[in-house]
Amino acid sequence: TPELASQLGVRRGTQGVVVTGVDSGGPAAEAGIQPDDVILEVNRQPVRSATELRTAVRSSGSRPALLLINPDGRSLFMAVQPR
Repeated sequence: TPELASQLGVRRGTQGVVVTGVDSGGPAAEAGIQPDDVILEVNRQPVRSATELRTAVRSSGSRPALLLINPDGRSLFMAVQPR
């Protein structure tokens, strides 16, 4: 099964990584992650690049990844269950 990080297109932002695309059938889309959202943390670890995002998501294994997202200037946590 594809991993969560491979289902997101991201680019480096001034803080975190900016989502550029989301696999519409994947768990990130189901959790409500959308293009232009900014992912600041994964499992309480700051992420500033696609590589850091992949590494942090992989460390979750089969457990849900806890993402700190900043959509529209507000911060919220989302748990995303990998498949």
